[in-house]
Amino acid sequence: MYGNQVTKKIRHWESTHGQGPTPILALRANALKEEVKESLQAGCTTYSTKPIKKDRLLQATQQFAHSTRRIWK
Repeated sequence: MYGNQVTKKIRHWESTHGQGPTPILALRANALKEEVKESLQAGCTTYSTKPIKKDRLLQATQQFAHSTRRIWK
């Protein structure tokens, strides 16, 4: 199963069990606008390209604790 498929299943489970959204960071090899759009439509909280550095991952984790749907680079 691919990331967008898993994300849709997680979002479905959350909605059927009355749970709030879990932050999901999409890591993709490309930064094409269509791929960003697909990831966000699937329910991902945010999006970044690979490789991701430790500092950027920690920054995103901190942002997720206080925000929803952001695209950062």
